[in-house]
Parts: sequence; C-alpha cells; structure tokens
Amino acid sequence: MGEDFFGLGGAAPVILMVILFYVLLYRPQKKQQEKQQDMVSKLRRGTKVVTRGGIYGRVDMVKEATIMLEVAEGVVIEVAKSMIATAIVGSEEERKELLSGTPAKDETVSKDEAVEEANVEEAKDKE
Repeated sequence: MGEDFFGLGGAAPVILMVILFYVLLYRPQKKQQEKQQDMVSKLRRGTKVVTRGGIYGRVDMVKEATIMLEVAEGVVIEVAKSMIATAIVGSEEERKELLSGTPAKDETVSKDEAVEEANVEEAKDKE
C-alpha cells in the first residue's frame, strides 16, 4: 500500500515525468517560439536584423514567407522569415516601435535615390 501514489500505482512516475517534461521543456519552448514569430511579424522596412546564419542586414521588403534583406549597398538577398534570429534595436524608440507593431520611420533610401546618389558621386569623381 505504501507504493500506491494517489491510487495510481505504477503509473504515477510516468505521469510525473510527463508533467515535468511539459513544465520544463515544452512550455518555455512554445513561449520562445511565439515571441520569435511575433517579432518577425512586426518587422518593417529599415529594421536591422541578424539571420540565424550570422548575416547582418536591413529589411528592404517584407513578403508573405520571405524578407528581402539588404546586406550591403545595392546587394539584396531573399531570406526565409524563419531564419531571422533577432532584430537589432539601436534606440529605445525603435525598441518600442518593434514591440508595439507600429511601423518604424523609413530611413532607407529607395533604389532610384540610391542610383541618383551614385551618379552624383560618380560625377564628382570625374571632376
């Protein structure tokens, strides 16, 4: 009778292991995954990010399943949203904007503006 745990007999250790597994492993993992998905869903153009592969860049365009990431001036790569590890937040204002979901101020230069700037610099170099 001393072995009988709440009337469950030999099943008690198995039930305790399942509960322990849920509390210590599954629940924290699920919360972290939800937080990651929430962060990725709030990314806007101009947000600086780091991919899981260690590539730093600035979000150029957000698509349904991917993000166009500018990794250098004029170099844009397409990355799966699931591969974004973290957003780099420089100021308190950017952090609040990312967490609240409101669009950040768009500080990126459009492609037309970038071409125009490059042409102006090229003309200066020729002079």
